Amino acid sequence: MLKKSLIVLLPTLLLFLAIGCSDNSVETVLTTTGTNLEDEFGGYNATAEQIGFGDSELLAAAAEEEVYDDPIMTASVVDSILADPDAGFYRFCAVWGMLEFDSTVTNVTDWTGSLTITRGAEVVRRLIRFEPGQDYLVERTDRQLVEWVSKTTVHNDGIVVDLIIPPVRPVFDTTITIVVDSLGDTTEVAVVDTVMPIMEPVSVSFTTGPYSQQFSLTDIAALDTIVTLADGNAVALHGLRMDGYPCPRGLVSGRWGVDENGQGVFRGVWHSRAGTIRGFLQGHYGTNDAGKRVFFGKWISETGKFEGFLKGNWRPHAVNNMSEHAMRPGGFFEGGVYDASRAEIGRLRGQYRAAPQGPGGFFQGRWKLSCPQISLDGNERSESGF
Repeated sequence: MLKKSLIVLLPTLLLFLAIGCSDNSVETVLTTTGTNLEDEFGGYNATAEQIGFGDSELLAAAAEEEVYDDPIMTASVVDSILADPDAGFYRFCAVWGMLEFDSTVTNVTDWTGSLTITRGAEVVRRLIRFEPGQDYLVERTDRQLVEWVSKTTVHNDGIVVDLIIPPVRPVFDTTITIVVDSLGDTTEVAVVDTVMPIMEPVSVSFTTGPYSQQFSLTDIAALDTIVTLADGNAVALHGLRMDGYPCPRGLVSGRWGVDENGQGVFRGVWHSRAGTIRGFLQGHYGTNDAGKRVFFGKWISETGKFEGFLKGNWRPHAVNNMSEHAMRPGGFFEGGVYDASRAEIGRLRGQYRAAPQGPGGFFQGRWKLSCPQISLDGNERSESGF
């Protein structure tokens, strides 16, 4: 059953305009007022805001995400895996199509495909911009396989799936030996051997006509990539390890562009670890008087309450490191999250892709609060930071 909800995204996922995959609506320009590149926190203050910063398109785009009640969860095997406290949990997010809305696109791209895992179970959590009558999930009969039908033109579709991996447990092999003593009496001696089964590493395969890729669980835990195809379509892939991480963490995503004055700006959604909306963010970026590439922003809750300041640095991809499938033009951003007293309480980082010109573009990233000994990829480390 599909339900409209503000419990969204993506890895993933990406917020742009409130338009469907075949809608030719005209997008509007992002605006950010009262900000600069020289102030310590870009001119933002710790006051409450309207929900979603009063951006109706941002709220409408969030509402396009659909929570999916996956019937595979009622299967007894899947239910037991979900209930296993030692199971590993990962979230996989994929968005495909025109990541920047482009009303000039007329060609239909068929993204019909699948997501498979070699061990464990997959549970579909959300569908992104699936249009009724055109895009749909194929009926699920295999816990390790998700299949869909998806076609895009001017915009994109996507999917969010939880991957649950049961632990490898030992196999107990009992051998009974008959021992005869000197008096002729017999005794049964039981010997129990503990054998760990040999299993291949878990593999996750994302397959569509235009693009396919295979991942390990280590890849999924750190997955944050955007691949641009030759025809202008792209695939944004995001992943998180959900278990064994005691601190708040999640994803951010949205639009990255310029306003009517040429100022770099961004706006999007702040997603919790569970995938629900934990708020919204807006900000601006550019090069300050000292020649540094900086960004500043503000994070608010889903009701508009101030949650944190954002500030850091951004950098474009090095041209000499670009592969033929690298996102162009684009780059990385990384920085800190700060409370109202301007003390650092967390970190965030991600990637952006700017449109060749105008307001179009997008970004995606990940955040974490506290736990300096754990990186944004979920790996323990001895020092703070990334």
